[in-house]
Amino acid sequence: MAETLKKIIDHLNNDNLLEAFALCETSEDKKIEHIIFNIKGVILFKQQKLALAKIEFLKSINSDKSFIDPYKNLFKLNLRSQDYKSAIKNAEKTLELDNQKDPMSYFNLALAYDLNQDYKKAIGLYKTVETLNFKEKKVLFNNLAKCYLSDGNVNESINYYYKGLEIDKKDKLIINNLLNLYLRIGKMDEAEYYYNMAKEIDENYIEFKFNKSEYLLLKDKTEEAIKLLKSIINETKNYIAYTKLAKIYGRIDNNNKKAIETIDKALKVYPNMRDLKFTRGVLHLVEGEFKKGWDLYELRPSIQKKKFFENINLWRGENIKNSSILVTSEQGMGDVVQFSKFLISLSPLCKKIDFVVYDKLLPLFKKNYKNINICEISEIQNRKYDYRISIGSLNKYFYKDVNSKTSELINFDNDKKNEWGSILSKKKRNIGLIWSGNFFGPKEPYRSIELKNFQKLLKLDLNFYSFQNEIWNRDKNFFQNSNILDCSQKSFSDIIAIIQNLDLVISTDTFFLHLSCIVNKETWGLISFNADWRWYDYYKYNPYKSLKIYKQSENRNWDGVIDSIYSDIKNKFSI
Repeated sequence: MAETLKKIIDHLNNDNLLEAFALCETSEDKKIEHIIFNIKGVILFKQQKLALAKIEFLKSINSDKSFIDPYKNLFKLNLRSQDYKSAIKNAEKTLELDNQKDPMSYFNLALAYDLNQDYKKAIGLYKTVETLNFKEKKVLFNNLAKCYLSDGNVNESINYYYKGLEIDKKDKLIINNLLNLYLRIGKMDEAEYYYNMAKEIDENYIEFKFNKSEYLLLKDKTEEAIKLLKSIINETKNYIAYTKLAKIYGRIDNNNKKAIETIDKALKVYPNMRDLKFTRGVLHLVEGEFKKGWDLYELRPSIQKKKFFENINLWRGENIKNSSILVTSEQGMGDVVQFSKFLISLSPLCKKIDFVVYDKLLPLFKKNYKNINICEISEIQNRKYDYRISIGSLNKYFYKDVNSKTSELINFDNDKKNEWGSILSKKKRNIGLIWSGNFFGPKEPYRSIELKNFQKLLKLDLNFYSFQNEIWNRDKNFFQNSNILDCSQKSFSDIIAIIQNLDLVISTDTFFLHLSCIVNKETWGLISFNADWRWYDYYKYNPYKSLKIYKQSENRNWDGVIDSIYSDIKNKFSI
C-alpha cells in the first residue's frame, strides 16, 4: 500500500488530479485512510469543489484527530470562503498539534485574526512570530504595519514599514504603502519624499504614478492630476488610469459627461474589462438610467470574492415561490443596512430566506426580521439552497425609483433605551457626532472632516457624544481638550439605545449615518462633493426618511456645510 500512496502523491505533485483521485478510491487500507481522505480533499480543493473538499477533510479528522494536515487544509479553505472564525479555530488546532511550533503556525493564526478584523489579537500573535525564526520578515512587518494602521496606531504602523525597508530599502510594496499612508493622513511633505524615492527606484512603476495623481488631487492640483493620468493612458492604455480619470471628471469636476466619454473610450480598448463595465454602470446610475446601471452593477468587485457560494444557483428574477434563497452580505456595513430594505420585498416571493450578516449586525437584524433567518456564515455552510444572491444585487429587482426609501427598524432593547434615557442629561440637548470613517478607507481624505472644523459648533450650549471607533492623529489633541463624551467603547446595543435618546445625530458618510437613520433618529448627513451615486443628486436620492443632507458645493471645502449646520442647529434648538 505504501507503493500506491507514493503513486498517488506523484500524480498529485504532477497535477494529474483525476489519476490521483482514482487511486485514492481504490485504497482499502484503514491504517492510512486519514491520509487518503486528506489527499482527496486536497484534490477537490484544487478543483474548486470546496464543499466536497471540506467533507473529506472532516473525514480525515474523524479518522485521526491527531493528524495535522487536514486542519491546515481546512484553514486554507476557510480563507478562500472568507469564513475567518472557522479559520481561527483550525489555525488554533494546527498550533496545538504542531509539536515543532513552526513559526508559520503562529503566523497563520495571526493572519486569521487579522482577516477577522481582530487587530489587537493579530498584532499580539504577529509580535510572537517576530521573536521566532520566521523567514518572511518583510511580509510579517508589512502585515504588522497594516494591522497597527487599522487599529489606529499610525506611529507603530510607520515603525514597522521602516523595519521592512531596513531589510530591503527598494521594496516597492512597502514604499508604496508608506506613500499611501502619508497621503491618507494628509502629510504631504512625507508623501512627496516617498514619491521621489519611488521615482528613483522605478519611475515607471504604475502604482507610484497613481499615488502621484492622488497626491496632486489632495494638493488641489486637479489639472496636473488629469494631465498625469492622460499621459499614463497615452503611454500604456492602462484601464485603471481611465477609471481614475473618469472619477476625477465625475466626482471632482462634476462633469459626468466627460466621465462617461472617458469610460466609453476605455471600453473600446478593453471591451470585456469587468471593472470598466462596472464603472460605466455606476455612471448610468448617476444619470438615473437604472435598468442599464443595475445590470452592470452586478460586475462590482465585492461580489466576485464570494467563491464559497458559487455552487449555488444565482437568482436572476425567476419564480421562487417554493424555493429557498441565501442572501449574502457584501461591501460595507452601511451598504448592508441601506439595501436590507429589499428583504421585505423578497420575502413574500419565496419559501425561505437565510440572510448572512456581519457579526456586529446580528443583534440589529435578528430583532427586526422575524420571517427571515438571520445568521452567521459558519451556520449555513452545510445547508442546501435553491438560489443565492448578494444583498446589493436586490437593487436590480426591487429598486423602482428614486423615492425608494429604506424602512426604519423598530424593535430594540426597550430596557436599555429607558436606562440611557435616565442617564443622558435633560438640561441640555444631546447631539451625536461622527466626523470621520475608517482610517485607511480610500474615500476618507474626501469624506472625513477635521474635528477642529466643528469648533464653533462645539462652543454651543449642547452635549456632544462621539461614536468614533478610531480617532485620527490629527484630531487627538483637539478631541482630548474638548467636552465631547466618548461612547466608542460601549456595546452595540448600548450605542443603539444612546442614539434613540439623542435629540439629533450629525454624521459624515459612514456606517453610523446609516445606523442612525435606520433607528429613525433625525440625522444630518455631511456629504462630500465627490460622493458616489447614491448621493449624487441628493435632493432625489436621499434613501432615508429621517435624513437631511448637507452636501459640499466645492471639493474638500467644508466651510459652507459647517456654516449651514451651525445656523440650522441654532434655529432648531432656539439657541
